[in-house]
Amino acid sequence: MGTTTFNGPVRSENGFQQITKNATTGTVTQKQFELQTFATSGINNVVDTNGFSGTATAAGANNASLDTGATIFGITPNAHGSGIPDASINTFVNKVGGTIVTSILIDLQGGFDGSASADRIIGNGTDANAYIAELTKEVNGIPILLEFGCVEVPTGGDPDINVDISATGTTASGAAVASGTQMMNNGDLTLGYYNAVDSGAVMAALTKKYVYLVQGTATNAAYLAGKIWIRITGMNVDYANG
Repeated sequence: MGTTTFNGPVRSENGFQQITKNATTGTVTQKQFELQTFATSGINNVVDTNGFSGTATAAGANNASLDTGATIFGITPNAHGSGIPDASINTFVNKVGGTIVTSILIDLQGGFDGSASADRIIGNGTDANAYIAELTKEVNGIPILLEFGCVEVPTGGDPDINVDISATGTTASGAAVASGTQMMNNGDLTLGYYNAVDSGAVMAALTKKYVYLVQGTATNAAYLAGKIWIRITGMNVDYANG
Protein backbone atom coordinates (compact mmCIF):
# COMPACT_ATOMS: atom_id res chain seq x y z
CA MET A 1 0.00 0.00 0.00
CA GLY A 2 1.31 3.43 -0.86
CA THR A 3 1.17 6.69 1.06
CA THR A 4 -2.32 7.74 2.17
CA THR A 5 -3.24 11.35 2.93
CA PHE A 6 -6.20 12.20 5.17
CA ASN A 7 -8.06 15.47 5.49
CA GLY A 8 -9.01 15.55 9.18
CA PRO A 9 -8.00 13.68 12.33
CA VAL A 10 -7.05 10.00 12.29
CA ARG A 11 -8.65 8.20 15.23
CA SER A 12 -8.15 4.77 16.76
CA GLU A 13 -9.48 3.29 20.00
CA ASN A 14 -6.65 0.80 20.45
CA GLY A 15 -3.51 2.64 19.34
CA PHE A 16 -1.53 2.58 16.13
CA GLN A 17 0.81 -0.06 14.77
CA GLN A 18 3.95 0.12 12.67
CA ILE A 19 4.96 -3.09 10.92
CA THR A 20 7.89 -4.40 8.90
CA LYS A 21 7.72 -7.21 6.36
CA ASN A 22 10.58 -9.57 5.60
CA ALA A 23 11.20 -9.41 1.86
CA THR A 24 12.21 -13.08 1.70
CA THR A 25 9.86 -14.88 4.08
CA GLY A 26 6.98 -12.42 4.11
CA THR A 27 6.94 -12.51 7.92
CA VAL A 28 5.30 -9.41 9.41
CA THR A 29 6.76 -7.94 12.61
CA GLN A 30 4.63 -5.55 14.63
CA LYS A 31 6.04 -2.45 16.32
CA GLN A 32 3.62 -0.48 18.45
CA PHE A 33 3.93 3.12 19.52
CA GLU A 34 1.64 5.44 21.43
CA LEU A 35 0.84 9.14 21.06
CA GLN A 36 -0.02 11.07 24.19
CA THR A 37 -1.26 14.67 24.17
CA PHE A 38 -0.02 17.10 26.82
CA ALA A 39 -2.15 19.85 28.33
CA THR A 40 -0.48 22.33 25.97
CA SER A 41 -2.23 22.14 22.63
CA GLY A 42 -0.22 20.67 19.79
CA ILE A 43 2.60 19.24 21.90
CA ASN A 44 2.91 15.47 21.80
CA ASN A 45 5.01 12.90 23.59
CA VAL A 46 5.98 9.82 21.60
CA VAL A 47 6.56 6.73 23.71
CA ASP A 48 8.48 4.01 21.88
CA THR A 49 7.67 0.46 22.96
CA ASN A 50 9.38 -1.47 20.20
CA GLY A 51 12.26 0.46 18.73
CA PHE A 52 10.30 3.07 16.76
CA SER A 53 12.38 6.02 15.61
CA GLY A 54 11.78 9.14 13.56
CA THR A 55 12.36 12.86 13.18
CA ALA A 56 10.34 15.77 14.51
CA THR A 57 9.65 18.81 12.36
CA ALA A 58 9.74 21.46 15.07
CA ALA A 59 12.58 21.83 17.57
CA GLY A 60 11.37 21.52 21.13
CA ALA A 61 7.96 20.17 20.14
CA ASN A 62 8.44 16.52 21.08
CA ASN A 63 10.08 14.30 23.62
CA ALA A 64 10.85 10.62 23.13
CA SER A 65 12.02 7.67 25.15
CA LEU A 66 13.93 5.30 22.87
CA ASP A 67 15.61 1.92 23.19
CA THR A 68 18.95 3.56 22.29
CA GLY A 69 20.27 7.09 22.56
CA ALA A 70 20.75 7.46 18.82
CA THR A 71 17.67 9.49 17.87
CA ILE A 72 15.46 11.75 19.97
CA PHE A 73 12.44 13.46 18.50
CA GLY A 74 13.40 17.11 18.18
CA ILE A 75 16.52 16.63 20.35
CA THR A 76 19.37 14.56 18.93
CA PRO A 77 22.16 14.11 21.51
CA ASN A 78 25.56 15.45 20.54
CA ALA A 79 27.96 12.63 19.75
CA HIS A 80 30.62 11.56 22.21
CA GLY A 81 34.23 11.78 21.07
CA SER A 82 35.92 9.14 18.91
CA GLY A 83 38.14 8.24 21.89
CA ILE A 84 35.17 6.69 23.70
CA PRO A 85 34.10 3.16 22.66
CA ASP A 86 30.62 3.27 21.13
CA ALA A 87 29.56 0.02 22.80
CA SER A 88 30.24 1.42 26.27
CA ILE A 89 28.04 4.51 26.27
CA ASN A 90 24.43 5.55 25.74
CA THR A 91 23.21 9.14 25.86
CA PHE A 92 19.61 10.29 26.23
CA VAL A 93 18.20 13.83 26.10
CA ASN A 94 14.70 14.57 27.38
CA LYS A 95 12.92 17.90 27.51
CA VAL A 96 10.05 18.78 29.83
CA GLY A 97 8.98 22.37 29.41
CA GLY A 98 12.15 24.43 29.59
CA THR A 99 14.11 21.85 31.58
CA ILE A 100 16.45 19.62 29.58
CA VAL A 101 17.91 16.48 31.17
CA THR A 102 20.91 14.76 29.59
CA SER A 103 21.55 11.24 30.90
CA ILE A 104 24.83 9.47 30.11
CA LEU A 105 25.08 5.75 30.93
CA ILE A 106 28.55 4.18 30.84
CA ASP A 107 29.73 0.58 31.16
CA LEU A 108 33.48 0.91 31.70
CA GLN A 109 34.28 -2.67 30.70
CA GLY A 110 33.12 -1.82 27.19
CA GLY A 111 36.60 -0.57 26.27
CA PHE A 112 37.79 1.99 28.82
CA ASP A 113 41.49 1.94 29.75
CA GLY A 114 43.46 3.48 32.61
CA SER A 115 46.82 5.22 32.40
CA ALA A 116 50.25 4.94 34.02
CA SER A 117 49.90 8.51 35.38
CA ALA A 118 47.48 10.04 37.86
CA ASP A 119 44.89 12.62 36.81
CA ARG A 120 44.64 11.35 33.25
CA ILE A 121 41.62 10.91 30.99
CA ILE A 122 40.20 7.39 30.70
CA GLY A 123 38.93 6.21 27.35
CA ASN A 124 39.92 3.87 24.54
CA GLY A 125 43.69 3.34 24.70
CA THR A 126 45.38 6.60 23.70
CA ASP A 127 42.77 7.68 21.17
CA ALA A 128 42.14 11.40 20.69
CA ASN A 129 38.80 13.13 21.35
CA ALA A 130 38.16 11.12 24.53
CA TYR A 131 35.22 13.17 25.83
CA ILE A 132 32.03 11.46 26.93
CA ALA A 133 29.77 14.38 26.00
CA GLU A 134 29.74 17.69 24.18
CA LEU A 135 27.24 20.07 25.72
CA THR A 136 25.64 22.88 23.75
CA LYS A 137 22.92 25.33 24.71
CA GLU A 138 20.78 24.27 21.76
CA VAL A 139 20.73 20.59 22.73
CA ASN A 140 21.43 20.49 26.47
CA GLY A 141 20.36 23.94 27.61
CA ILE A 142 22.34 26.11 30.03
CA PRO A 143 23.71 23.67 32.65
CA ILE A 144 22.59 24.22 36.22
CA LEU A 145 23.14 20.83 37.89
CA LEU A 146 25.61 17.96 37.47
CA GLU A 147 24.93 14.56 39.07
CA PHE A 148 27.02 11.38 39.18
CA GLY A 149 26.28 7.87 40.41
CA CYS A 150 27.81 4.39 40.55
CA VAL A 151 25.73 1.21 40.19
CA GLU A 152 28.64 -1.21 39.75
CA VAL A 153 32.05 -0.73 41.39
CA PRO A 154 34.90 -0.32 38.86
CA THR A 155 37.56 -3.03 38.80
CA GLY A 156 40.70 -3.47 36.72
CA GLY A 157 41.24 0.26 36.19
CA ASP A 158 41.31 2.91 38.90
CA PRO A 159 38.04 3.13 40.90
CA ASP A 160 38.79 6.80 41.63
CA ILE A 161 36.94 8.43 38.72
CA ASN A 162 36.41 12.17 38.57
CA VAL A 163 34.61 14.50 36.17
CA ASP A 164 36.34 17.38 34.35
CA ILE A 165 35.04 19.87 31.83
CA SER A 166 36.99 21.74 29.17
CA ALA A 167 36.51 23.96 26.14
CA THR A 168 38.88 21.62 24.25
CA GLY A 169 37.47 18.47 22.69
CA THR A 170 40.58 16.95 21.08
CA THR A 171 42.40 15.70 24.19
CA ALA A 172 43.33 12.01 24.10
CA SER A 173 42.74 9.20 26.54
CA GLY A 174 45.78 8.93 28.80
CA ALA A 175 46.48 12.67 28.66
CA ALA A 176 45.69 15.44 31.13
CA VAL A 177 42.60 17.51 30.38
CA ALA A 178 43.63 20.63 28.46
CA SER A 179 42.65 23.84 30.27
CA GLY A 180 40.09 21.87 32.21
CA THR A 181 38.18 22.42 35.42
CA GLN A 182 37.48 19.58 37.81
CA MET A 183 33.75 19.46 38.48
CA MET A 184 33.76 16.40 40.73
CA ASN A 185 36.51 14.84 42.86
CA ASN A 186 34.74 11.61 43.74
CA GLY A 187 37.46 9.45 45.26
CA ASP A 188 37.16 5.65 45.02
CA LEU A 189 33.67 4.77 43.88
CA THR A 190 31.49 2.54 46.01
CA LEU A 191 28.23 0.82 45.18
CA GLY A 192 25.41 3.36 45.29
CA TYR A 193 27.77 6.35 45.38
CA TYR A 194 26.06 9.64 44.47
CA ASN A 195 27.36 13.18 44.05
CA ALA A 196 25.76 16.42 42.86
CA VAL A 197 27.22 19.87 42.26
CA ASP A 198 25.93 23.24 41.14
CA SER A 199 27.44 23.40 37.67
CA GLY A 200 26.21 26.77 36.50
CA ALA A 201 29.14 28.98 37.47
CA VAL A 202 31.72 26.98 35.50
CA MET A 203 29.82 25.14 32.80
CA ALA A 204 27.54 27.96 31.72
CA ALA A 205 30.54 30.24 31.15
CA LEU A 206 32.09 27.99 28.46
CA THR A 207 31.03 28.42 24.85
CA LYS A 208 31.95 24.80 24.16
CA LYS A 209 31.70 22.23 26.93
CA TYR A 210 33.41 18.84 26.68
CA VAL A 211 33.02 16.38 29.57
CA TYR A 212 35.82 13.97 30.45
CA LEU A 213 36.22 11.11 32.93
CA VAL A 214 39.58 11.34 34.74
CA GLN A 215 41.29 8.73 36.92
CA GLY A 216 42.60 9.99 40.23
CA THR A 217 45.40 7.44 40.69
CA ALA A 218 47.86 5.88 38.25
CA THR A 219 46.42 2.52 37.19
CA ASN A 220 47.59 1.35 33.79
CA ALA A 221 44.98 -1.35 33.17
CA ALA A 222 41.78 -2.00 31.28
CA TYR A 223 38.50 -1.79 33.17
CA LEU A 224 36.96 -5.20 33.81
CA ALA A 225 33.76 -3.88 35.43
CA GLY A 226 32.11 -0.65 36.46
CA LYS A 227 28.84 1.04 35.61
CA ILE A 228 28.31 4.75 36.19
CA TRP A 229 25.77 7.37 35.21
CA ILE A 230 25.96 11.12 34.77
CA ARG A 231 22.98 13.44 34.59
CA ILE A 232 23.18 17.07 33.51
CA THR A 233 20.19 19.33 34.01
CA GLY A 234 19.96 22.45 31.88
CA MET A 235 17.47 25.22 31.26
CA ASN A 236 16.30 26.55 27.92
CA VAL A 237 15.25 30.09 28.78
CA ASP A 238 15.46 31.77 25.37
CA TYR A 239 12.49 33.64 23.97
CA ALA A 240 10.13 31.49 21.88
CA ASN A 241 12.00 28.31 22.81
CA GLY A 242 14.88 29.26 20.51
